[in-house]
Amino acid sequence: MLALGSLLAITTLMASGCAKTPTRAGIDPTQEGQRTLTRYRFARVMMGSRCEITLEATNEPEAAQAVGRAFDEIKRIERVLSDYDAESESMRIMELQPGIDHQISETLLEVLLVSGDIHAASGGAFDPTIGALTHLWRNSAREGEIPSQESIDNARDRIGFEHVQIDLDTHTLIFDQTGMILDFGGIGKGYAAQKAVELLTNLGYPVACVNLGGDLHLGEAPSNQPEGWRIEIVTGLGRTQTLHLKHCGIATSGDLERYYEHQGVRYSHIIDPRTGMGITQRRAATVIAPDATIADALASANSVMGERGKDQLEQAYPDASIVLVSRALEADD
Repeated sequence: MLALGSLLAITTLMASGCAKTPTRAGIDPTQEGQRTLTRYRFARVMMGSRCEITLEATNEPEAAQAVGRAFDEIKRIERVLSDYDAESESMRIMELQPGIDHQISETLLEVLLVSGDIHAASGGAFDPTIGALTHLWRNSAREGEIPSQESIDNARDRIGFEHVQIDLDTHTLIFDQTGMILDFGGIGKGYAAQKAVELLTNLGYPVACVNLGGDLHLGEAPSNQPEGWRIEIVTGLGRTQTLHLKHCGIATSGDLERYYEHQGVRYSHIIDPRTGMGITQRRAATVIAPDATIADALASANSVMGERGKDQLEQAYPDASIVLVSRALEADD
C-alpha cells in the first residue's frame, strides 16, 4: 500500500480542448436538444492533491455549478476516509470500544468491502488497517530516521484485516484490537474520482473526467473524440504510452525517486504491511480497470507485490490491465 512519497509514475490527461480556463471544444451540436456543448476544466486542491475536473456543458455557470457539486462530494468522502483528519469518520470509529458493533456510513462500508476483496486477492499486500505503520513511518521521516524494529513490531500487532468484521445487513463494523488506524491512502482517491464522475453523470453531464492526484475516472468520450479521452502514461523510466479510453478508471502507484537511506540501504516510501518495512525496489504500477476504485487499489497492491504479484492480481481481476516498471534501489544509484 502506498504510504508516503511522490509518484514519479504519472498518468496525465491529454484531452484536446482542455485548459485552465473554459475553452470551446470545437464540436457540433449534440442530438439531444441540439445543444452546443463546450468543454470546461476546473481545478482545486483536494485530498492533499491537485484535482482537475473536466466536463462538457452548455455554458460556464452551468458547468461551474455541476463541478461545485462534484468537489463537494470529494470533500465529503475525504471527511469519511482521511487518516490525516482526527475528526474523520474512519479515525473516530477506531477510537471507540473494540468488540462491539459500531454503525458506519454507506461510504465507509463500501470502501471497506472493496478493500477486503483486494486484501484477499493480494495475499495481504493491500491492507487498509496499515495505519499504525504508516503513521509510524511518517513520524520517523520527520526525524530523518527509520523506525526501530521494536516499534515496527509494535505497530504490526495493531494491523491486520482479520481484526475487522463487517456486517453488510446492519452496516456495522466490529474490530477486536485497540490502537488500530485505518489508512485508505491506497484506494481513497480512486474512489473519490469515481464517485465524482458518477455524480456528474447523474446530474446530466456524462462527458466528464476527474483526475485526482493521478487517479482518473473517465466517463463518456468527448463529443469530438469518440475514440475516448487521450491519456498519456509516463512510467518515469523513459517509457510513455498514449491511449484513448472511456468508461474506466486509471491509477498509478509507486515511488521511483523518494526513499530513506539508512546504513547504506535505501527504503522506498511504499510500506509492505506484511513486513512493516519500506520496499527496496523502485516501482511504478499503472492499472486500467472498469472503475477508479479498483484501479487505485490494484495499483497500490502491485506496487508492494512486484512482478510476481502482477499475474495473481490480473487473475483475480481479469478486466484489469496492469503495467509494472521496477528496478532495484541500489545504495550507489
